[in-house]
Amino acid sequence: MQEQELLRRAQAFLQENKEAILQDIAALVAIPSVAGPPAPGAPFGPGPRQALDAALAIARRMGFEPHHHQGYMGWFDLPGRQKEHIATITHLDVVPAGEGWHFDPFCMERRGQWLIGRGTDDDKGALVYCMYLAKFLRESGVPLRYTLRTLMGCAEETGMRDVGPYLAAQPQPAFCLSSDALFPVCNGEKGLFEGEWTLPVPAGKVQRLQSGDASNMIPEQAVCWLREWDPTLLLPADLSVRAEGPLFRLTARGVGAHCAMPERGVSAAGLLLDFLLQNGLLSPGEQPAFALLQKLHRSFYGEGLGLACRDDIFGPLTCAGGILWVENGLARQNMNIRYPSATSSSNLTSALSALAKSAGGDFRLLSASAPFYIPPEDKVLQTLMKAYRDVTGSGAPAYAWGGGTYARCFRRAVSFGPGLPEDEEKPPCVGSCHGPDEGTNLATLDQSFSVYALAVYRLQNLTLAQLEGRPE
Repeated sequence: MQEQELLRRAQAFLQENKEAILQDIAALVAIPSVAGPPAPGAPFGPGPRQALDAALAIARRMGFEPHHHQGYMGWFDLPGRQKEHIATITHLDVVPAGEGWHFDPFCMERRGQWLIGRGTDDDKGALVYCMYLAKFLRESGVPLRYTLRTLMGCAEETGMRDVGPYLAAQPQPAFCLSSDALFPVCNGEKGLFEGEWTLPVPAGKVQRLQSGDASNMIPEQAVCWLREWDPTLLLPADLSVRAEGPLFRLTARGVGAHCAMPERGVSAAGLLLDFLLQNGLLSPGEQPAFALLQKLHRSFYGEGLGLACRDDIFGPLTCAGGILWVENGLARQNMNIRYPSATSSSNLTSALSALAKSAGGDFRLLSASAPFYIPPEDKVLQTLMKAYRDVTGSGAPAYAWGGGTYARCFRRAVSFGPGLPEDEEKPPCVGSCHGPDEGTNLATLDQSFSVYALAVYRLQNLTLAQLEGRPE
């Protein structure tokens, strides 16, 4: 089949199947697939397992034979002439809805070319389009040299703990495309680092404080309960206070965002900590812990903690405080760092441990993953870039970023669309990934379908050595 005919058929297929695609996205968005307590057959809780079952049912309805590995990850295959396979991977789990929505986060809303709902952008919209890509290639009779495997993960938002068990039972793909970033190609990802401070907070004026819903989200809301309040204090527009029994509830509202792009957000915890420290609302015993927490939230680039660094490929380190709890004499602060090759997880651990010790506390490393990078001259990278440019006419270069996707979990992988660029103009009703009113552009998804169809078609012409990055 000629490439232009392939693209023509891809767009015709989309039009014929558009309503089914939208219904399937809506059905998955309706499932609150937030991680929960593990259960038999549901290692990440009932929500992700319910979403996995729904996706497997969609694949079965399409005429594929779906599989899953003990509830960790699902997949189905479109067989090729060779047993080696190329994979696409997306994820069914989502971050918590959080505050500030103008729509029901788990009921997909369509506004013109925009789809709104938790998971529409990250990552259920892309997942359904990848499923329909396999259906299109099968119905079009495109001959495949390599099997196409459509992978569906269940724990991307909570450490990607689904990949290890899957790969322990299934072979590595020759190459894997993660549909969880921006076009044209993300060929490098910063290191991922997650840890937690535990700091002593002697009894004082703050009875309790809580902020954040997920480790990889800039907290949109932060709340503390104070034992006393000065009614003469002037509150900025982003803070409010009200009496709640014998206590005073002080609430800060920021702007939620993904920790990979913290500049899009405003940390509510930072706003609250600044106000408490600047207005004498803490006792002397509370101040060391709160002052250290303020250093974390003061900047998204680690300056306050002495962690700031950058390199020419990945740019600056980013550092954000995700979930914060202060209660019963302890503060627990989760932190999410995306770091370039200019530092290391051991350096970060040493620095954060020393800072915790200075406030009488401890630091615990939760997870760490080193940066990865595939150079522009790689044959697969060039093939993907050319497919994107031939469909869109864009001359945008490959890029490295701070997002953490499934690409880092496989031997050979990159992130390959179809997320929305930061500068894309959105209507006021559409929010960003991980924030309230999360949304995606249907036209972008449609275009990505053609990009993927052409890319997978061309990858079939590469040798196995080229796919796997080995010398010929």
